[in-house]
Amino acid sequence: MPVIRFFAISCVSIVVALGALGCGGDSENIPDSPASARGGGKIGAVLPTFSHPFFLAQKKGMEDKAKELGLEIDVRDGQDDDAKQIGQVETLINLGCRALILCPRDEDALVPAVEAANRAKIPIIALNRRINGGEVLSYVGADDAEGGVLQGEELVKLLGPKGGKILYLEGTEGSSPQRKRSEGLLAVLQKHPEITIADRRFAGFQEDKAKSVMTDLVRRFRPGDVQAVVAQSDEMALPAAEVAQAEGWKDVVVLGFDGCKSAFDAVRNGRLQSTVLQDPAEQGAKAVETLANFLKGQKVPAENITPLRLITKSDVDKHQPAY
Repeated sequence: MPVIRFFAISCVSIVVALGALGCGGDSENIPDSPASARGGGKIGAVLPTFSHPFFLAQKKGMEDKAKELGLEIDVRDGQDDDAKQIGQVETLINLGCRALILCPRDEDALVPAVEAANRAKIPIIALNRRINGGEVLSYVGADDAEGGVLQGEELVKLLGPKGGKILYLEGTEGSSPQRKRSEGLLAVLQKHPEITIADRRFAGFQEDKAKSVMTDLVRRFRPGDVQAVVAQSDEMALPAAEVAQAEGWKDVVVLGFDGCKSAFDAVRNGRLQSTVLQDPAEQGAKAVETLANFLKGQKVPAENITPLRLITKSDVDKHQPAY
């Protein structure tokens, strides 16, 4: 389309005028021009979906930081579809974006998107989720394995020496949070044979899917058969707790992850025993800041690990929810 061609040519012209080198390669080779020093220009970002509040908070964090730094940013909705995410990365490349941020739905399926950026010599950051191929400038996000360990250690504390059976609700199959949080939890449980996983299901980090899965599980198990539900997100933990209580599972403990406002409220009133706080807006802002520093010619770390905090009833009022 003529409009797209004109926009792409304009973006490229601006990049050349600002002395950028397609934003790939060694950061030390970027010319020290006034525009480069202030980090101007357009960057692109692709998120897994806009239908989840975590990613909307991440989007806002990116947009606010970009505005602060004088960068234009184009954030795209992956609509929970690997092929669409790949296509959106390719579109942003063709539009002449100087650099990219990608939060992949699946850490393997999105490798072609990274490789496309590499061929175009455009730097790309992995946000919140890691990618198993291509060359990524930096990873910005939490250590999800650590988050799984935090959940596991709290679970051991809650169940005590008797242990018990648990249900494990996992996120999007193949995503790095799903894999790493699972690795962290299982590493703890290997040291505690008194705790066993009675069933584990994928619920895509989604409230409706988790409610459906939990409704099926309460029909399979009777009250008292299961002592705990561990969920890889609050959006799965909250409906799981609701279904469990409705079915008379009065003594079951439920652990969430992400630290949303609803989870904080649930921890206060005892519907959840804990959540793990991570800040998506902080992650989005840090990703944009990292790209801005790189485009100014600064070296950036291979990893920017954002903090995780276990939130329980004893300290829930000492922290602010993530979103």
